[in-house]
Amino acid sequence: MDASSRGVPVAAMHLVLQTAAGLGLARAELLEEIGITEAELADRDGAVSTMQQLALGRLIATKRPGVNIGLAALDYVNVSMLGVLRYVVGNCGTLGDALDAFIRYQHLLSPAIQWTVEPEPEPRITIVAVPPMQALGFPLETQVGLWLVIGRELTGVDWNPKGVRLRHNAAGPPEEFARRYGCPVEFGAPVNELRLSAEDFARPVVGARPELQPSLMELARSVQTRAQPPQDNASRVRALLLEQVPKGMTTKEKAARHLGFSVRTLTRRLQDEGVSFRELLEDAREQLALAWMTDPGAEIHEVAYLLGYSDPSTFHRSFRRWTGMTPTVWRREHGPRVAR
Repeated sequence: MDASSRGVPVAAMHLVLQTAAGLGLARAELLEEIGITEAELADRDGAVSTMQQLALGRLIATKRPGVNIGLAALDYVNVSMLGVLRYVVGNCGTLGDALDAFIRYQHLLSPAIQWTVEPEPEPRITIVAVPPMQALGFPLETQVGLWLVIGRELTGVDWNPKGVRLRHNAAGPPEEFARRYGCPVEFGAPVNELRLSAEDFARPVVGARPELQPSLMELARSVQTRAQPPQDNASRVRALLLEQVPKGMTTKEKAARHLGFSVRTLTRRLQDEGVSFRELLEDAREQLALAWMTDPGAEIHEVAYLLGYSDPSTFHRSFRRWTGMTPTVWRREHGPRVAR
């Protein structure tokens, strides 16, 4: 999954902003704080960067601690938010077929989250997010609930899943999840997972016209080719590093090779945009460090290793430069929430 290659649909940003408004946060103030204008959100078929989406999510979480934000977002979810994919999934024969079609073009909805479906022996949907998204937690709550809301809308049946597992802990009352999802929920699990019954997986989609699928798939492919927004080189490198630093990309040589540039060309292009690779790497490490330090399962030495620091003391010095605190002190004040 390469989150650097796609933008986040503007429609997804509107969902987050609607959720924030429902939580009493001022839209204009949020946009000003993350540096997005209303003009950038005017084109519903447009896109913004994954970094901007993450910045908005972190801001809302900071302003509304102790709230299950992902569940609140489900009040604004419906099949129309899928854009062109709503026509594809709405004309599949069964809910399982709709999920398969959705997964084929899922990157049109989010470049930072990957869905997979295992139909046997029991239908199971697994959701994997890039580390900063996983660290936020609440976007995964919405992703799990997305196909509960849409699946019920498509089938016309108020069915409940067999179970939900989430890697993070609940920010607010955990009992809210069982009520909203209609099934047992496990927190601190090794995976994000939604389990369905075979009966629900095979439910017919109401009003579907499967004979339209070939033309609708072609439409989705056409949209897919236009989905990549223009990006300056600094933005491309930022997004690339957020995705690839945990996989060992900490050198300009590796980044240049991944982007198809020579090192000299990448250096020159970044200089023309007033930034250096070292600054971008520092920014990416800071964002990832703050995200991972909120993960209750991440040890400080493991975070240092994942960020490419061979010496933990170097990571400690960098962390103090970013936050004014040692990792231990910062985690004590801002770190993992314990599920209640």
